[in-house]
Amino acid sequence: MAERLDQEIALSVGTASVRVSTVGSAMVRVAIGDRGDAAPSSYLPERPSGHSADEAQLTADAADGTLTFRSADGRALLRFAIDSAAMQDDLGLRFEVVGEQHFYGLGEGGQQFDRLGIARRFWNFQANRGQGADIAIPLLVSQAGYALFFDNSAAAHLETADVYDGTWLVYKTAAAPLDFYVIGGRDLRAVFAGIADLLGHATMPLRWALGYMQSSRHFNSPDEVQALGRTFRDKGIPCDVLIFLSTYGDAKGMNRGVGFLEFEPDLFANAGAILDEFHRSHFRVLSHEYPVLHPQSPAFGEAAAEKYLLDYGYPDIAPQQGVVNYKAGQRFLDFSRPEVRRWWWQQHAALVAHGIDGWWLDGGEGPPAATSMHAGLGTVLHNRFDLFRQQAFFEGEQADRQWCRPFLLCRSGGPGMQRFGAMPWSGDINATFESMETQIRTGLNLAMSGVPHWGTGTGGFYTVAPDDGELFVRWLQFSAFCSIFRAHGHVWRRHLPWSHGPDKEAICRRYIELRYRLMPYTYTLAWQAHRNGLPTMRPLVLNYPDDPRVWDLGTQFLWGDDLLVAPVTRAGATHWPVYLPQGTWHDYWTHETYHGPGGITVATPLDTLPLFVRDGAIIPLGPVMQYDGEKALTEITLLIYPAGESAFTLYEDDGSTQRYRGGAYAQTEIKCVADAAGLTCCTAAATGDATVIPPGRSYVLRIRTDRTPRSVMLDDGRTLLPGTAHDRRGWWRDDRFLVILAGAASASVRIDWQ
Repeated sequence: MAERLDQEIALSVGTASVRVSTVGSAMVRVAIGDRGDAAPSSYLPERPSGHSADEAQLTADAADGTLTFRSADGRALLRFAIDSAAMQDDLGLRFEVVGEQHFYGLGEGGQQFDRLGIARRFWNFQANRGQGADIAIPLLVSQAGYALFFDNSAAAHLETADVYDGTWLVYKTAAAPLDFYVIGGRDLRAVFAGIADLLGHATMPLRWALGYMQSSRHFNSPDEVQALGRTFRDKGIPCDVLIFLSTYGDAKGMNRGVGFLEFEPDLFANAGAILDEFHRSHFRVLSHEYPVLHPQSPAFGEAAAEKYLLDYGYPDIAPQQGVVNYKAGQRFLDFSRPEVRRWWWQQHAALVAHGIDGWWLDGGEGPPAATSMHAGLGTVLHNRFDLFRQQAFFEGEQADRQWCRPFLLCRSGGPGMQRFGAMPWSGDINATFESMETQIRTGLNLAMSGVPHWGTGTGGFYTVAPDDGELFVRWLQFSAFCSIFRAHGHVWRRHLPWSHGPDKEAICRRYIELRYRLMPYTYTLAWQAHRNGLPTMRPLVLNYPDDPRVWDLGTQFLWGDDLLVAPVTRAGATHWPVYLPQGTWHDYWTHETYHGPGGITVATPLDTLPLFVRDGAIIPLGPVMQYDGEKALTEITLLIYPAGESAFTLYEDDGSTQRYRGGAYAQTEIKCVADAAGLTCCTAAATGDATVIPPGRSYVLRIRTDRTPRSVMLDDGRTLLPGTAHDRRGWWRDDRFLVILAGAASASVRIDWQ
């Protein structure tokens, strides 16, 4: 058993002090210098403290100039060179990596999935036509079972590389003092619970925010605006959210222009009527903005008089015929001031009154290093800038719409953005298969950075080559397994589900409908993100850290624990290689069975995304809906792949309010036990607040098996007789599945084989 560090260790390195202390049972803080609480360079809402009575999962001991971090069984993980904490012009902290390790996280940005061997700059930016947005998160996760977080928002640089005497991590910054944290746990998944405890737990998303979102840009008429929603409903393609851009010069969007909050007077002359029609048709609406004010905005005068504006802003570019431009001398707001955050939210009162449901917060990468803000220089606060803006909207929503969960769609952010209800998308990237493949690695590393929700602009943003719809379809298949399922693009009319003809429209509809059928499963993943810090989109290394073949596998992933997704990222591909980790896996489409670990190749016509189900999975499915809440979830189908003893805990709440924070949610444990003679499947009585479950809830078991029952008996002694799918009685076979009408909740079904 590892010894607990029961008291702070104080060390001296030249003029610098180094204090080592435990935080709970699985976290150690190392404070270099005396920064104090609520320092401008700290990402944390508060500095954690306190011991735990639990068995230590991580320890630290100092000897011979080295601070060694150890796992619960005493295994050395990481060694910190104490002399590197000496205060100089630049701080360069050195860590020796013990044994072979591979690293993940560090935010959004960079081509490489395994971060071993890269040099990473921590400075938020957007690279148009390149990687897109770069979100700097100084959190590194090792497959060996720990994480390293540098609580320092200032400009910094990290190298992870082999040198002559081993593998070293070198963290460099001009800002000091600072803290760093090493987070352990009984396994890698437990590490993510510690990360969430440190950086902040994700809010539960609005359930509609996990549905399909359609972005737009500029319109030619009010009729075209309204036709967008009507077309979705007329075609029967599910959609929950319509997103509208700002006006850019002569290209008209929802508002008057970047830096204005007022509606565009031609397109949205009857804004109330247009928004009412969208809401009657069960669409949610997001408006768009940058963190700036236009000199002609009605709010500009007050902001300038109160010194709410930074000296930094966009250049004033003269309009040119045929050139779309939005930069016209707008000034950035100083969101580091609490009063500015409150004031800016108050400027949105008219939009709130019109029922705007969420906020598309574009830009936000932060002003240059030399910019002075209320709380400090841009050198320190650049990376926190958009976090301040997100805080403004989160606190404003909490004050004025206490019943509602905030939803922020953001291009930038940083550590802890998830606690504000902020979900990032990956910025403006090229529409190519190569960019799409990079997006998978990008999303997985952000998932390993403590931000559990993410998405990409389906189809890519900048059109660089003709697309007959193949790229858009393949991208949409991938996006159906991202938290943010949103189509977006510069030529947005080519990024609609019906843009490429009826055959491709049918494929798009198929995957959008699959997303809605999976909503009970996906919403439970959102609860796991909120409660345990686990991302929805999980690299295989998170679940299989001991498998060397997944250490640098960043082109496929798990959706939760049970679905393996392998997007097709090459034009014209009719077959696709897939790696299956340890265990038995089932092709979702063909129902063929494969055994891992090992690689396979599967057929991938355009309508097929390689998708596999883990043996032992229990996946709750709902009906196809056109929008969240269209139908009460009175019947849930349990897709069951029996293997020994397996279980799934279904989470439910009202999908929209903050009542879940007070315990207004229900959890239903579902179990399946397979033995030589048959199966026993149980749905337990829901625990918690059963009022969130629709009255009359029943369950249908859809069990993957080629065997036929000798008998099917309920726990009340009744025997279910064979029936058909047409009459929906008893049980029947459907292709490779046995279907059983299990009836009401809190029931047990015993199946004995012939």
